[in-house]
Amino acid sequence: MNEGILVGDVGGTNVRFAIAHRQGGRIVASYFEKFAGDDFGAFAEVLGAYLDRTRARVTQACFALAGPVQHGEVTLTNRGWHVSEQQLQQQFGFDDVRLINDFTAMARAVPEFERTSFESILTGTAEPGAPVIVAGAGTGFGVATLIPEAGNWHVLAGEGGHMAFAPRTKIEFQLAEILLQKFGYVSNELVSSGTGLAPVHEAFCEIFDRPVEDLSPAEMRARADAGDEMYYQLILVRACTVMGAAGDLALANGAAGGVVLAGGVTERIVDFLRTPEAMERFRERGPMSAYLENCPVVLMQDPQAPLIGAAAYYEQELRK
Repeated sequence: MNEGILVGDVGGTNVRFAIAHRQGGRIVASYFEKFAGDDFGAFAEVLGAYLDRTRARVTQACFALAGPVQHGEVTLTNRGWHVSEQQLQQQFGFDDVRLINDFTAMARAVPEFERTSFESILTGTAEPGAPVIVAGAGTGFGVATLIPEAGNWHVLAGEGGHMAFAPRTKIEFQLAEILLQKFGYVSNELVSSGTGLAPVHEAFCEIFDRPVEDLSPAEMRARADAGDEMYYQLILVRACTVMGAAGDLALANGAAGGVVLAGGVTERIVDFLRTPEAMERFRERGPMSAYLENCPVVLMQDPQAPLIGAAAYYEQELRK
């Protein structure tokens, strides 16, 4: 990785690029640029804009995209762009291109950061050598499992954000019923992510018998902070959904190594993740509650984490 590798973080809202290389034992990113996905019609267009702007000359690339990667191709879940390793290699003259899921990159970034890079949500003691869940809500809801493996790190990727939403309170059952009638299936992503905010907002207005207003997420948050009960409950339900999903994933994967939360929505509601309701949603597991009693939950906030993770993943793949 001495020459540097072109890395990208391609989400449902923004696209970030950088040139990464290892320096003094750490991966560093330079020539960082951020683009709005809405300004482009295809991934190749925004990639071309980055290369034109930076005049970067690289032969290897690894792009982390918000969607399921299969056989070197992916269609972004919340944008519809179709991306192919082979097509990018031919169009831009790369020697090698790898496409990975965005939360594969996010998970692989975790070992590259010091503990001080993470903000504590729930205290606990991570068990060395145990799996770690990396998950959270942004435009969508990403999930990956980080597993220590013979001196390296293996990332198990999937689409865990689309697991079914499990309501526990009266208002959550009301929400689930309204969303079920409209969508036919209600996932954790629908309830907690950016893509689901509009229908969740409409459902809450129906539950509280209030007119639907055109409000931004920041305006909804401001109303919640000002004491508006509907908006407080809306954000609380989303926070409980994030923490409930994280607990389900940790329980299913034996993640005694802890949980790392990430994603823009997760960051913006971090104080709601610390409410008694949300913390209980993570740890209350009936007869298995003790299983997660000491499982730590932290928040990853570095916006370059997926870029660092993409570089670390690619570097590790080259050593195989």
